[in-house]
Amino acid sequence: MKIYLLRHTSLDVGPTTFYGQTDLDVSKTFEEELKVIKKKLTDEGVNTKKLKVISSPLKRCIKLTEKICGYYKTDDRIKEMNLGDWEMKDRNSIPSDLINEWENNLLNFKIPNGESNKVFLSRLNNFLQDVTRLGEDSLIVCHAGCINGMVSILTGESFDKLVKNYWEKIKHGSLTFIEIEKGKVLNIFLGK
Repeated sequence: MKIYLLRHTSLDVGPTTFYGQTDLDVSKTFEEELKVIKKKLTDEGVNTKKLKVISSPLKRCIKLTEKICGYYKTDDRIKEMNLGDWEMKDRNSIPSDLINEWENNLLNFKIPNGESNKVFLSRLNNFLQDVTRLGEDSLIVCHAGCINGMVSILTGESFDKLVKNYWEKIKHGSLTFIEIEKGKVLNIFLGK
């Protein structure tokens, strides 16, 4: 089974802005980024007509999904992490003791009025159980946090370690690939 994870294109927000589940639109460079993504999919031999396509319901993912294939399903479980009171706030505006607590307890810290990564990963795991049970090759259009979480779940690599080591690889418009057979990862690349 092959699973392709495609991150949405860039957004018109500052690089240190938390935007999680805020339903932001794509940036003005969307069409240029789309060309690069389409070429990447072609170069990697990704034929969307032969894949089950699932998108986050947030508009930044829907717009990309609609441009690369005409058919898809949405699933609320692959929305980005709910950042609660931190949504649309600059990282520097959040008290440093809260940021430190979050970074030092990445799995269990619950953002005020949002989710903890533990709850977020449980949501993603529930989604992946459905996807892997069907056994269909899939393209999932979603968010960086979701991609890191799903890679962690599928490979068994610690989420904390994965986020710290590979977060930067999952850039806007990047493609991640995981091939699984009988529950074992045969092939993987992150953030092409």
